[in-house]
Amino acid sequence: MKTFTNIPRKAYQKKILNYLKTDDLIFVIGARRTGKSCFATQVEELVKKISGSGDYVSRINIERCHEIRLSKDELLGRFYKRYEPERQNVFLVDEVSHIVDWEDAVNEAIKLANVKFIFFSSSRGVVSERLEAVREGRYKVMEMLPLSLPEFIAFHQLSEVSSGLQASGSGIYRSKEGTLWTLDEIYRRYISVGGMPVLDRGSLSFERGIAVADGNYSTIVTHDILEVGSKSGKSAITDPLLLRTIITVMAKSVGSNISATQLGKQTGNYLDRPTSTKTVESYVRAILDANLFYISERMDIRSDQMLKTLAKYYMVDTSLHSFVTGISRDDEERLLENLVFFELLRRGYKVMNGKIGQDEVTFVAEGEGNRLYVQVVNKLDESNRRSTLQPLRKIKDNYPKVVVCSSSQTRKTNDGIIIVNALEFLMGWPTNTTLQ
Repeated sequence: MKTFTNIPRKAYQKKILNYLKTDDLIFVIGARRTGKSCFATQVEELVKKISGSGDYVSRINIERCHEIRLSKDELLGRFYKRYEPERQNVFLVDEVSHIVDWEDAVNEAIKLANVKFIFFSSSRGVVSERLEAVREGRYKVMEMLPLSLPEFIAFHQLSEVSSGLQASGSGIYRSKEGTLWTLDEIYRRYISVGGMPVLDRGSLSFERGIAVADGNYSTIVTHDILEVGSKSGKSAITDPLLLRTIITVMAKSVGSNISATQLGKQTGNYLDRPTSTKTVESYVRAILDANLFYISERMDIRSDQMLKTLAKYYMVDTSLHSFVTGISRDDEERLLENLVFFELLRRGYKVMNGKIGQDEVTFVAEGEGNRLYVQVVNKLDESNRRSTLQPLRKIKDNYPKVVVCSSSQTRKTNDGIIIVNALEFLMGWPTNTTLQ
């Protein structure tokens, strides 16, 4: 497999520069192979450019085999050795959680004057309560996600020949070799080969995409679930077959509310053996900590309260979903919902799934004092129009209400619900628009 292509992640760069203006610890968290290490290199270059001196920033990669054997005292020694008291020091630290008691070293080093830390990790466990700054709420977390659809197009060096978003996403793009692609064709390749920036640049081969997904899946499961889980004491992940089965059930349940008890029953049916809810819960926590799936918790819209039962889980990259489950026409709506969930996360929303009476709202997205209600359907026609729009019409507040669907032009209904073409939405349709 070729090395990663270091393409600019401009939205992330802008956010990290804003975070650097604070005194908070910064955590960049995401699944393996989403480009964290490449982004760390970009941050290093940005900081050097700002400071005018390479001594301003220090990079420590604990992922390397010889680094993993460091003790907390040796890690602290690294910080002291590179520390320059007369300068602003920015330490970029990759996968620090491999070191036992690393938090003690950071708690000590952070007391030094003019020190900032940015941690890059594939584990959510890096945001540790053992860090004084975390306990005091002095930290920022940035989610590093796979490429968006526009980033995917840029990554594969596809140039726009003609725009056609208002005609159901029929824009035309040309590859460097001269092949013409419609936006719909690019979208279908995006679903199958995924948005991990490790593919051969310009290669949209299905076969290559499957091979890359296989490697990505194996790496996440081996390094970030089984290896990390083996150190977790009572919640140790010790059964690879059970883990794989739970992942498969979660992937097949994308877009559906499901509880740990239901996951256990379905898993037990697959394996023909009982699986306790407690065991399933510990495995799901490990899967979420590794960022293989993200959770969307359930919200009662009328009471504005979070519900403790049921949740939805979305797989970090559609290529992994296709690899685990196999892709079929029946999966198209689930995969679109999966993509819309992560697109909302990229835009800084906290994303929940909504309940209003007996009806469902796909997403309730909240951010910076605003809220957005989103229904996701593959096609909107007479057979599902009422069931799709009715839940939105039951909501009495004035926040925007949107239906994201394929094969439809963007428009507004008489009562103000916005119908958005799915490709237009994924290509950057502004969620604060009123569609005048």
